[in-house]
Amino acid sequence: MTRRFKQSCLLICFLLAWGGLVEPARGGLEALPVYQQITGGTEEYLVKKGDRLPRIALMTGVPRRVLARQNNLTQKHRLRPGMTLTITNTRILPAEIDHGLIINIPEMRLYHFDQGVFKRHYALAVGKRTWETPTGDFEIINKVRNPTWLVPPSIQREMEESGQMVLTSVPPGPKNPLGPFWMATSAPGVGIHATPRPWTVGRSVSHGCIRMLVEEIGELFEQVEVGTPVKIIYQPFKIAVTPDHRVYLEVHSDIYRKGIDPISGVENLLKTYQLGSLVDWKRVYEVIRDREGIAVEITKLPPDTTVVGQNVPLGKKKTPVSNLPGS
Repeated sequence: MTRRFKQSCLLICFLLAWGGLVEPARGGLEALPVYQQITGGTEEYLVKKGDRLPRIALMTGVPRRVLARQNNLTQKHRLRPGMTLTITNTRILPAEIDHGLIINIPEMRLYHFDQGVFKRHYALAVGKRTWETPTGDFEIINKVRNPTWLVPPSIQREMEESGQMVLTSVPPGPKNPLGPFWMATSAPGVGIHATPRPWTVGRSVSHGCIRMLVEEIGELFEQVEVGTPVKIIYQPFKIAVTPDHRVYLEVHSDIYRKGIDPISGVENLLKTYQLGSLVDWKRVYEVIRDREGIAVEITKLPPDTTVVGQNVPLGKKKTPVSNLPGS
């Protein structure tokens, strides 16, 4: 999808000596990090013929309901060519690895890093609640263009139980659910692939595999080699602290209903890392309540200071949107 953006956006991306994670000030919370990098910002998008809110939402990483709210639209609003949308898509960059792919399941987003440099992020579909995408440390073990789908026995049984024709394989073509690109991971039966059903991207609907838009995986396919690390995490909320002591919070839905309480989780994380005195707790609870899937500044700011989500620059250099990695 070709995008034309006007003016510029706020880009906050602090490139630190790689370590990526802030160490806790005292014991506890071993599994959850505090990150150090923020990317994205506020940008303007010029609507073209054929544009729809769901597609723009996927490409920018902003949930459709949030994109609609940011522009005082309904989710079913019909866009007109020439309209300008203002989009705030600030995100916290995960940093579990500095080279390879990081997939955060609740976020339904894939982050690509190359030798410590963040390249961009991509929209995903992930496994459904009854067939979860696994978490852990994996790697790309094979890459295939125009693959033949060898239907796993488990899916053959599902076909039989639902009264469908049982297939053992599907050749390349428009009916192949793997699309034209397949990257197998070392997670048993789990691959990253294109999908001929783009409307499923941004949802938890697969049999554990990672689905991507055809044009997006086509770009990623060319950049990823066999042996590339793949880290799959499950983090419904992320916190980042920038070098100038600004604190950001990003909250997503607990899509697998693991019973993760974001209120106690965020409270414990902020207190463990001794960040409680830096944040506006009222704002913290608002971000948790809204779960909009974008990073929001929760720093306890002076009365005359406005947070990033309201389009006020923080004194950092602005970067043209066309140059943004992952925009």
